[in-house]
Amino acid sequence: MIFLRALEPEDLDLLYEVENDERAWSVSASRTHFSRFSLRQYLAGQPADAFQAGELRLVIADGKEAVGLIDLTNFSPMDGRAEVCILICPAHRGKGYARAALGLLENYARQFLRIRMLYALISARHNPVSLRLFASAQYEQVATLPAWHNRGGEYEDVVLIQKFLDSPQRAGERT
Repeated sequence: MIFLRALEPEDLDLLYEVENDERAWSVSASRTHFSRFSLRQYLAGQPADAFQAGELRLVIADGKEAVGLIDLTNFSPMDGRAEVCILICPAHRGKGYARAALGLLENYARQFLRIRMLYALISARHNPVSLRLFASAQYEQVATLPAWHNRGGEYEDVVLIQKFLDSPQRAGERT
């Protein structure tokens, strides 16, 4: 049974592996290696409050084993929205962990953080697995951002997808 949990000092090896995996850099804002020392400092300084930090990083765990990470970034309490980022470790991909973790995160975001909408930015060409994942969770594609992301010196389009968690009244709609 999978669950989400806060980062622990014991997650240093997981973070070291994930943050230094150059294959993941093509879909992230990071383009640098991290030392164990800097990651140890990051773990020690993790804010407990997503409202203050503007982000939340959780470990996706199956029993005692960490299988990936799921993040809320660009959290705007005023607007009730946050960006979702998911990374499943290569040895654990294709086992349904991302879909299950996304469902758990949605429930947590709705109930405890009062988030009304989650969104993600996904490469239109290079990340079809993520597009299928979010589509299976009823996220809607709402825009394509042309030449948004630099991937190896080439600018690529990014798809903006979103899901309303509380069926809000959208601008222009009346009840």
